[in-house]
Amino acid sequence: MTDIVIAQMSQLIRWGRAVTPVWVYGGEITAPPANTALVSVSVPSGKRGYIYGVYISADDANDFKINWTSNATSRSIRILLGSKGTVLAVFNTPINEGYPADPQTTITITNIFAGGPISVYQVGLLVAIV
Repeated sequence: MTDIVIAQMSQLIRWGRAVTPVWVYGGEITAPPANTALVSVSVPSGKRGYIYGVYISADDANDFKINWTSNATSRSIRILLGSKGTVLAVFNTPINEGYPADPQTTITITNIFAGGPISVYQVGLLVAIV
């Protein structure tokens, strides 16, 4: 009985949707070339993708973009990392509310500029596919 209660509590009710966001992490990448997809989440047929959080860790300053397609239009949100470090952000409402990722598309985080020769990057997405 306890397991059922815990499972129900882990679901969020957001904008009339019962969702359970999950973290998807990309592997560590050393010196990624510019515009490299550092993490990707595929949205299956008949579903929509909602972005509830991001994790970015980089050994140098860089700009990053969360990319997805909604209503057959390319969308993106840019995140600036002014120096090396880590950003972790979790949102109560999906950052793409009103513009969910289309079925059979991919949500990615890419770096804008090439990483330094010994710089290590790792990123993650907190997503709900419903």
